[in-house]
Amino acid sequence: MAIKRWSPSQIVSRQEKFILGRLKRNGKLYAFLRQHRDQLFDDAFQLELETMYRDSGAGVDAHPPALMAMVLLLQSYAGASDATAVELSLLDLRWQMVLDCLGATEPVFSQGALFDFRQRLIAADLDRRLLERSRELAYTTKAFDPKKLPKTLRVAMDSSPL
Repeated sequence: MAIKRWSPSQIVSRQEKFILGRLKRNGKLYAFLRQHRDQLFDDAFQLELETMYRDSGAGVDAHPPALMAMVLLLQSYAGASDATAVELSLLDLRWQMVLDCLGATEPVFSQGALFDFRQRLIAADLDRRLLERSRELAYTTKAFDPKKLPKTLRVAMDSSPL
């Protein structure tokens, strides 16, 4: 069974234009991620992310890996726990805009799915690849100053219980 790919809309809606307008001073990373998500998660990188999964057809269908990787970027930027990330995806319009789920009334992912995805990402050493791609895109597009990222930004936060 093939893993579903994330293919968010490239058309900027009226509500997204409003949100993007509000992010000119604070929250530029949200605007950057919304405007360049199709470049960050192109077909080649989505294929790379899909290699973390086995093709047995068993188990629950996986969330699109690119969507979950985007959640990790947002989570790390916000310094949020897994549980808080789930809530932010429902309550924060910036998150909903970036994740292409404006108006969602149900969580797009679960806390457990986020934890499992993070473990896969770390095991495949794709957490570093995700951060590198994000930084490269910031440099090439000049849409966001990568030097203004928090020095403590880490993509894969390990929240496993001690």
